[in-house]
Amino acid sequence: SSLGLPTIVARNTMMDAMADSVFLPLVGRTVDSREAALEASSAEGADFLVITDGVTHSEELFRLLSEQVKLPIFLEAGSRMNGMQTNLDLLKSGASGIVLSVTDLNALGIASFDVLFHKKIVDGVNGKSAVPTLNGLEEKEQLFIERERATLLEVIDVIQRAAAPLIGDISLLKDAVSQLDDPFLLVIVGEFNSGKSSFINALLGERYLMDGVVPTTSEITFLRYSESHVDGQRCERHPDGQYVCYIPAPILKEMIIVDTPGTNVILKRQQRLTEEFIPRADLLLFVMSADRPLTESEVVFLRYTQQWKKKIIFVLNKSDLFRNEDEVEKIVSFVEENVRNMLNAENVTLFSVSSRIALEAKLSGFSGPYPGFNKFDVLEKYLYSFLDPSTSNGVERIKLKLETPVKIAQQIMNSSRKLAEEELQRAKEDLVSVNDIFASVEEYALKMEGESISWKRKISSLIDNAVARAIKLVESSLKLSNVDIVTSYILSREKYVQMPVSLSLQNEVMAPAFSEAQKLVGEYCLWLHSSSSRKANFCRDSFEKRWPFVVASVQSQVEANQLLRTKHEEGGVRVVADFSVAAAARLFDQEIRQVFVSTYGGLGAAGLSASLLTSILPTALEDLLALGLCSAGGYLSIFNFPARRKRAVEKVKRAAEALRREIEDGMDKDLSESQNRLRRSVWLFGGPYREMAEERVDRIATTLNEIADADGKLSNLHREI
Repeated sequence: SSLGLPTIVARNTMMDAMADSVFLPLVGRTVDSREAALEASSAEGADFLVITDGVTHSEELFRLLSEQVKLPIFLEAGSRMNGMQTNLDLLKSGASGIVLSVTDLNALGIASFDVLFHKKIVDGVNGKSAVPTLNGLEEKEQLFIERERATLLEVIDVIQRAAAPLIGDISLLKDAVSQLDDPFLLVIVGEFNSGKSSFINALLGERYLMDGVVPTTSEITFLRYSESHVDGQRCERHPDGQYVCYIPAPILKEMIIVDTPGTNVILKRQQRLTEEFIPRADLLLFVMSADRPLTESEVVFLRYTQQWKKKIIFVLNKSDLFRNEDEVEKIVSFVEENVRNMLNAENVTLFSVSSRIALEAKLSGFSGPYPGFNKFDVLEKYLYSFLDPSTSNGVERIKLKLETPVKIAQQIMNSSRKLAEEELQRAKEDLVSVNDIFASVEEYALKMEGESISWKRKISSLIDNAVARAIKLVESSLKLSNVDIVTSYILSREKYVQMPVSLSLQNEVMAPAFSEAQKLVGEYCLWLHSSSSRKANFCRDSFEKRWPFVVASVQSQVEANQLLRTKHEEGGVRVVADFSVAAAARLFDQEIRQVFVSTYGGLGAAGLSASLLTSILPTALEDLLALGLCSAGGYLSIFNFPARRKRAVEKVKRAAEALRREIEDGMDKDLSESQNRLRRSVWLFGGPYREMAEERVDRIATTLNEIADADGKLSNLHREI
């Protein structure tokens, strides 16, 4: 508003706030007087003006400003119906638009505004509206334009969602849609010094444009119709960057002529301007110099234009350079044949002209036909036939005008589809990569399972060695000849004393084995933790390196890190820690005692004496004599001794096997827990990547469906045109 920030501050503030945007901010000023408007447009540098609602004599103020200010002028409208009618009248007189708040629109009544707008503006299109439009259209064609515009806006919406990299082409399509009912757009292209400017001057009948041997057109120039001015023309740059010259040439009442820089200019920016403007053309007029037709740059440019499938009229300028008609015909045939082959076209529309002679003739009052090989009058008649809706060319003019945005949309849609398909392929590859990472976790878990077997084998081997040594001690201790064990440790009346054999088992067999088992199980748990952490960190690095723009939630990252730091020791370590070497040795001691007690208790006194004798008599015969002294019951006890010794050995084996299973179960539990921690941690920071990849695949697939639907609508639209 007039009470707000200075224009430059407002513009810089918006630009700073939207630094990554492709749009440039516009700053307007509300004004209520001529002085305020002049100040805003010159000193402040506003981009547009808004005449405030309630200004007295707003019609007079607008007309005054429209002559003195070269900025778009909008009219602020309130909820008063009479004020709205005045503004709509001014809109027909050239105002850029009406500013209306939603509140005022509701108060006015949308239906009332709609009726009033169509009565004042839309209906005026077919009457004597001051706004230049595509003339000669029937009501059916006007309705078709509105339907085409609606369809194209839907297509633009689809393309914007589908292909952000095509933002420049989308702007091109938006321009073409906004100009659907603008006058016919005739775009003049060709190399510099081919005579484009002299051709336009000859067509307009006055020397409006400069021509020469150096490039004279440095940018896209729109030639529009206007009533006569003192100097014959008025040129200005519009806020959207267009350079427009208003010229009182009759042909411009029905079409806009666009002059472009040469296709072979030194400045690439100028050539790019020409190339980027081609899609907007309704009809291309390609000017070539007869002394050098179809140069390399012209061939390259013509091939470029074909991606937009534009209708092209070829003009062979400077035909006055040739001495006779045969030379001209040879050049014409050469151009027609090469263009036909190059563009794969059956018919080529080509006129040989001398723009210089035609302009000189017009300036001297001569209207044709022109002498020599100059077909300029034929070309003029051909172009004017496009302006007559009753002719076939006039019908084609309307068709070309309606086709322009459709062809642009189809071209962009093809590019959008290609981009979307490429993006879908990349998205699918990303999803496969994400799933491969998760699959690698399962493969790694199986690998850990396989490697854990070798750790269990080490533990098993340790237990087997300890068992073998324990069995050897059992077998060497449980002999009938070991009467000293019986007398010293079993039949002794002294306090319980642990036998040497059990002490040997405890200190020489079980204690070293237990220490080694503790070390192995500890190393096993450390291996599990380091292996799972290493794999989890590798997966996380893989995710972050490939998709750095995806960030897992802070909570997920914290939870995953905690999982990786936690050392689980509920299995094998605890089993080993709970095992008591001393208690096992006492159990072994008790088992040895039990075997001896069961054996010698059945012998009785006589049997025990015989047994004692066998231990001191030197020969086997004497042993037999001693045993002969045993009773029948004693004999049975001695006979069962080997079986009791075997059962003792089996008990040792069973105890060892139970311990082995318990340790292995604990190790399996540790393994399972480590695998689950690995899976859980990878899922915590990898889940968002999978969700992103899946969502991206689904989104792009949906976009491709939308593109297919929009493409179908464009095809139907093209068929109707």
